[in-house]
Amino acid sequence: MQIDFKDKVAVITGGSRGIGAAIAEGFYRHGAKVALLDVNIKECRERALAMDAGGSNVIAFQADVTDETQVQKIVEQIRERFERIDILVNNAGVLHHVPIEEKTVADFEKIIKVNLTGAFIMCKAIVPVMKKIGRGKIVNIASLGGRTGRPGVAVDYGASKAGIIGLTQTLAREAGPAGIYVNAIAPGPILTELTKQVPKEVFATWNVGRAVNKDGLPEDVANAALFLASEMSDWITGVTLDVNGGIFIP
Repeated sequence: MQIDFKDKVAVITGGSRGIGAAIAEGFYRHGAKVALLDVNIKECRERALAMDAGGSNVIAFQADVTDETQVQKIVEQIRERFERIDILVNNAGVLHHVPIEEKTVADFEKIIKVNLTGAFIMCKAIVPVMKKIGRGKIVNIASLGGRTGRPGVAVDYGASKAGIIGLTQTLAREAGPAGIYVNAIAPGPILTELTKQVPKEVFATWNVGRAVNKDGLPEDVANAALFLASEMSDWITGVTLDVNGGIFIP
């Protein structure tokens, strides 16, 4: 069976760069219509035009995923344009790597609000759309930091990503009878525009214990997302797929 998203509509948050961009490009390459959501509308539009110069199959939205009213309006606009939503990838996230004694409650709450509450708001807005068509696939991007404590992973980030795993498991049971599959991906260290700026010695500490020599790339996470959003994973729901080169093997 080949992965084919023809006539499917995929919504990807944080889709303008890094992992989100690789996921969006993967869906588009396999035939999906794609809606990109990002707070940086300039980068989001540039990504959309790079993928689909004609603009008929990829659309960009400036979106704060923590703003429920804004999210609802965008979801309606996507439905008006493409008539349906089949796939949601919750990738939008932020991080702030400092020790706990240097964090404020406001710092902690911001990370939780974007990384976890934002995913909840997106699911809340799109699950009813999926229920109307009787099927859907949701892929939540968690993190190795939500699976196990790692060097350089701040407590708020780890907590938010552990929360994503809990959200995934619970929503999988709640939405499963409606034909909606909900899974998560927990990437390990991935070479992106941001992580390439991290000193090599620091990036090496994140990879301690890795079973293979290969560095993680955004395309590795994208391939996992394509699988979980496809019919090839139709007997899989509520799981967290570890994509980390064997750093964490439960």
